[in-house]
Amino acid sequence: MNTFKISYFVVVILMVLAIGITLSEPLRVEANHRDRYGRLIASTRGEKGGNRTSAMTCDKSPKVCRLKGSSGRACCRKRCVDMRTNKLNCGRCGKSCQYSEICCNGYCVNPMFDRRHCGGCFKKCNKGRSCAYGMCSYA
Repeated sequence: MNTFKISYFVVVILMVLAIGITLSEPLRVEANHRDRYGRLIASTRGEKGGNRTSAMTCDKSPKVCRLKGSSGRACCRKRCVDMRTNKLNCGRCGKSCQYSEICCNGYCVNPMFDRRHCGGCFKKCNKGRSCAYGMCSYA
C-alpha cells in the first residue's frame, strides 16, 4: 500500500512538471530558413496556429520588409512597419498620431468626429449626417 502511494505521488509530480513546461513555451520554433538576402528567419507557430515570422529588423537591408510575413513594407528605425496603419509612423517614418487619433491609409484622423472615418477607418457617415463620439447622427 505504501509503494502505491509513492508511485501515485511520483506520477502526479511528473504530470504537473510536464504541464508546466508545456505552458511556459507559448511559441515553438518550427523551422529555420534563410531569405533571399541570406538572413536567417525563424518561422514560428502562434497561439492560433498561424505561421508568422519572428520580428524582422531591417537595419542591414530594407528589402527584408517586403518579404511575406513581414509586419510592413517600410523600414523605420530598423523595424518593418506598415505606414498605412501604424500610429507611430503614419504616412512617413516618425510621424506620430495624437492620442485620440488613429492612422487610416497614412493619415492621422480622429474617429470620434471625422465623417469619413466615424468610429474606425473608412466608416463613412451618410450625406448630411455628422459624426459624434464615433457614431453617425449621435443624439
